[in-house]
Amino acid sequence: MTADAPTNTASTGATAAFLRGVERRAALLAQCQCGSEAKGDAAVAAALRAFTRIAPDAPMAVWPVRFWSLLLAAPDLRRSADDAAWPSTWAPLAQLGNGPRAALLLRLVAGLEMDDAAAALGVSSDAYRTALQRAIPYREDGTPDRDAWLAWVAAVRVEIEGMQPDRLGRLHAPPQATRAMPGRTTEAVDARSAPAGRRWRPIAVAAGVAIAVGAFAYVGWRGHWFGDLPFRGDLVRTAPLPPADPPVARYDADLGAWTHRDFLAIADPQGVARAGDLPFFAWYAALLAVQPAADAQAPASSVAAPVPAAVLAAPATLAMPAMPATSDPAPAFVAPSRTRPLAIPRDIALPASTSSVIARIPAPMQDGMRDQATLWHAWTFAQRQGFAQRAKEWDAQPRATQATLRERYNAWRRLDPVAAEAVENAVQAFARRTPEEQAALRAQFDALEPLAQRGWLLGPAIGVDYPKLQPLLAQMPEAQHAPMLRALRRMTSAERADLSVLAQRVPPHERADLVRALLSTADERRGAWLQMRLAQ
Repeated sequence: MTADAPTNTASTGATAAFLRGVERRAALLAQCQCGSEAKGDAAVAAALRAFTRIAPDAPMAVWPVRFWSLLLAAPDLRRSADDAAWPSTWAPLAQLGNGPRAALLLRLVAGLEMDDAAAALGVSSDAYRTALQRAIPYREDGTPDRDAWLAWVAAVRVEIEGMQPDRLGRLHAPPQATRAMPGRTTEAVDARSAPAGRRWRPIAVAAGVAIAVGAFAYVGWRGHWFGDLPFRGDLVRTAPLPPADPPVARYDADLGAWTHRDFLAIADPQGVARAGDLPFFAWYAALLAVQPAADAQAPASSVAAPVPAAVLAAPATLAMPAMPATSDPAPAFVAPSRTRPLAIPRDIALPASTSSVIARIPAPMQDGMRDQATLWHAWTFAQRQGFAQRAKEWDAQPRATQATLRERYNAWRRLDPVAAEAVENAVQAFARRTPEEQAALRAQFDALEPLAQRGWLLGPAIGVDYPKLQPLLAQMPEAQHAPMLRALRRMTSAERADLSVLAQRVPPHERADLVRALLSTADERRGAWLQMRLAQ
């Protein structure tokens, strides 16, 4: 951390900025959770006030989890309101239990990732995944209803953008001093029906008020009357206050930088640019893998050359589009630079204060935060200034744009070395094409279904099989993502084809057992195991 940390005013400003960013989503989530706008807004207002007090003591990286956990702990959000009513758009929420409904809304409205949503609910990632599976919409054939989900996403956007200013003002209004008790009214009691003693009470109160007003008037007229009392020194004693204790923690600009959710993406603009086209170039890499080599007519060499693309799938559906003929000479080829993910230096010792902050972050996030802090402390002042400028530009983008770039960048960083090399080779090969040929390839890729395009984020080898594997992969617990990806990469194309058949054949409620059995089978026995399952 820097020696000149900003004051608590900066901390208050950061907290206020964070709350302005979540207040609309919080209001919608609370309303959908309990079925009452009034009770939901009251819960949000209380959460906003409480979070303002606790935020300075927590790292900014955990603010989203802390806030949503605090909001969902409100008593009115732990059950449906007595007068709960959901609009037609959100009518399916009425059929859900409180837990699955909260799991759905944390993902749909709050926009939290799986691990953060599980932490906000105080449950494991597997338990959260199970609750989410119960809450998402399904078609009659048991597959997730993507159209219904997209309709909900659109409804969230409309609700948030159209939220009225007066409602937002109520979220920040001070709490009411008193609350009407149920079953009681505020109407005056008829004096004629009240007991005699109670009829004199208003008169006594008025007399007391008159005496108090007179006393204060006298005090105002003789402002120094108290100092003239001879016994004042025996009643009032003054003493200087001791020095204030130092604050537990202050907001630090460095802390806000290296704990940024998208730190690595902001720090790696070249990687973000490459990852933005990852689906296309993964698709093109698979396309190149099934094309005959340029020297296919030449005599075979006596020495077999290594073929890295042999690990890629080779479906018959991939075909190179016909390229328009051109008589213009090809321009001189300039090879684009190869892009690699940022390397994290391992010879940097973190300050004790930074290590202390990391130790207070949830365990699943600590390794990533440690990498980010290490990279930050390895930078020069100019590099940090450049990051700060790029961070402002990144945060100014729409949330949907940020989410897309984040997903693609993270997928690009997770590519195995063979897939990453195949993608880079595809970039080089694409650059050699004429503009007309490049446009034809882009058009062929754009004609694919969105689901098929998304599958290419997994790389050239798996992307071709993703549409058929999607029912099996879509609802897996977070803890199984890495093991399943590793298993798919080690499988042959024939084994992945067998698994695709099983994924279509097994009913939805048995897919979790199929995944567990697949992951528990050794690599060398997986082919035989798939054949056995297909024969059943």
